[in-house]
Amino acid sequence: MPVYSYIGIDRWGRNVSGRMAADDEVSLEEKLQALGLWLVEAKREKDEKKKRNAVGDLMSWGGSRRRELINFCTLMAFQLRVGIPMVTALQVAAEDCENAQFKLVIEELKRSVESGQQLCEAMERFPRVFSEQFTSLVRAGEESSTLPETFMEQKRYLEWQEQIIADVRQATIYPTIVLIVVVVFVLLLFTFVIPKFVLLLKAANAPMPLITQVVFGISDFVKATWWMWLGAFTIVPVMLQVARKVSEDFAVAFDKFKFRMPVFGQLNHMLVVSQFAHSLAVLYRSGVILTSAIKLCRDLVKSAWLSRSLADVLKRVEAGEPVSEALRKHEIFPTLLVRMTVMGEKTGTLDQALENVADYYNMVIPRKIKKIFSIVEPALIIFLVGIVGMVALAIFLPIISLVGSIK
Repeated sequence: MPVYSYIGIDRWGRNVSGRMAADDEVSLEEKLQALGLWLVEAKREKDEKKKRNAVGDLMSWGGSRRRELINFCTLMAFQLRVGIPMVTALQVAAEDCENAQFKLVIEELKRSVESGQQLCEAMERFPRVFSEQFTSLVRAGEESSTLPETFMEQKRYLEWQEQIIADVRQATIYPTIVLIVVVVFVLLLFTFVIPKFVLLLKAANAPMPLITQVVFGISDFVKATWWMWLGAFTIVPVMLQVARKVSEDFAVAFDKFKFRMPVFGQLNHMLVVSQFAHSLAVLYRSGVILTSAIKLCRDLVKSAWLSRSLADVLKRVEAGEPVSEALRKHEIFPTLLVRMTVMGEKTGTLDQALENVADYYNMVIPRKIKKIFSIVEPALIIFLVGIVGMVALAIFLPIISLVGSIK
């Protein structure tokens, strides 16, 4: 909706200027007349959209965005709960914001609300800052007059995401460092170190045990094809991402493979199901109708398999089938989720049932992460020790045999 700068006259003949969103000048004049003003001059702000898009682009990067949104939701929930007007609350939030880019966004929200727009409509202008789920929750909160509770729900959801990401990051730092060290060490060992010993032992005509022949053969292969391995580690991940975006069937097949992998597959599955259950519970509790909530969840989840399954679930629910029966027909939805959905439908507490599923996974996932990486860490160390030991035997056995023959 375009925004107009206007000049009007009130009932006492005084000039009044301001900004207001309207479909056209006729609509603007009707809105002003409802406020007791007569329109004198109106000018459409042509650069407003470009300005807002520029602000949105500024907020499309940066790892602090989620933390800024959490702080924003906390402050807005507190202010609205105690009765502070929306415009004042946004002004305080902008003044309190330490991120310069996000501060510009909040100031734009304030100006849009001052011009007569709803907060959700103003947020829709910044899709890179406020997700579709976020704006849908705000819209439901405004329609049901439960905006403070909506901001608190969104705060808890963002904090849950932050905690999961922090747990995964903390658990993967050490194994990732060890894995990088192992890969670099093995490449250097088989590319530069072992070939020198090969020349030395061949010059001395030392007998070659089987383990030495195997190690030297691997070294020759790695030395001749190192560029292929380097390309595989860089090009293959990019090709996989492109293929997942181009072909939905490939993306679904990749997700099925990822969820069935040993060790990490179950964790990936639990993370996706937990995100779906939590998102659907928050949307449904906030007043979003079930079909719209399922559609939003389909757009939000980062799994092609789950997205395709939800598309079928949505069709079945729109046709009158219970959600639990629609979920039961798809393998990706675990038995726990289906059973809790059945109980929620029977008792009329579907949002609470879904929240219970999400809470269960919230407890299980951190334990699962710690358990997995408690196994991965020693496995990497054992692998490194095994590589070093095998290379040492391959080098020292011929030397020992050569020394024995000299004696």
